Amino acid sequence: MSTLSIITPLFNRLDLVPETWASIKAQTYTDWEWVVVDDGSTDGGDTYIKELSQTDPRVQLYYRKSLPKGPSRCRNLGVQMAKGDYLLFLDSDDIISPKCIEKRVDFIRQRPQLDFAVFTQATFEINIDSYKIFSKYCTNSNKYLESFLMDSPPWCISGPIWRKESFENTDGFREDYTIMEDPELHIRAILQGLHFEVVQGEPDFFYRLLPKTPEQELAFWHNSIIGRMKFYRDLLPKVPHIHHRQAFSKGILNLYKTFLLKRVKSYLTEHQSFLTWVEKEKLLSIVKIKLIKVYSKYSTLSILNSIPFLKGCLFRMI
Repeated sequence: MSTLSIITPLFNRLDLVPETWASIKAQTYTDWEWVVVDDGSTDGGDTYIKELSQTDPRVQLYYRKSLPKGPSRCRNLGVQMAKGDYLLFLDSDDIISPKCIEKRVDFIRQRPQLDFAVFTQATFEINIDSYKIFSKYCTNSNKYLESFLMDSPPWCISGPIWRKESFENTDGFREDYTIMEDPELHIRAILQGLHFEVVQGEPDFFYRLLPKTPEQELAFWHNSIIGRMKFYRDLLPKVPHIHHRQAFSKGILNLYKTFLLKRVKSYLTEHQSFLTWVEKEKLLSIVKIKLIKVYSKYSTLSILNSIPFLKGCLFRMI
């Protein structure tokens, strides 16, 4: 039985999953298993993992055989198959440092009161040496929840090492989510009162930022907008405290300013339905709602677009 299970969903990543494997194989701590769940790959990625499993028994390949499709379903299936006491979720294009597992297992073993511990993460594009720190450290633990509610996540999916039993008590990832599934899980874990600690230090996990084709870019913005609308609608009943509601409202403003306002013409129906809900639930001030309505109504007019300063001023007022 392995100490730690690394859970990886796989879909058409034959080009990059060897780099992920190289970082796992280079670990100074060797008592791990790599549980890979294929989500219907057509590029031979599953064959690559299968060949690895024939030479290293720590590598295990499973297939998602039922709906829904997506990484959340694959991760949950991976947890069901996992034999380790601890869990680490790692996507098929990301990288961990050589001492990542050793450091994390040692830390959580010495703190039996913790359900999970969060370590420093970074992002990179081409060269991992040019990474940028992603993590956020707060002196007040309540700030982590508020950061998630504001859609400014203090950590991402590979930040934590989990006790398997604790993770299972969260009921896992929501399988109807294709985006925001890890913030939703982490919010749920914090609201359930799970005990955690955020550890400062050098990054031991590196999240790869991939370039997008025009088609992928369109899909990204669509999923980001529609997925966040669903995320906030689903989340509202779980956020009873007024100071958390304030962070929640900032998250909705962030949705508009970062994703929706500049593309509102393409999402008019969804925007109107969502803003009606926001107004009904009194999640934004009357002034903010009026400004959003004005911007949405006039931002696509050529006369307003011909005066960038005016449009910019209206945007900054929201």
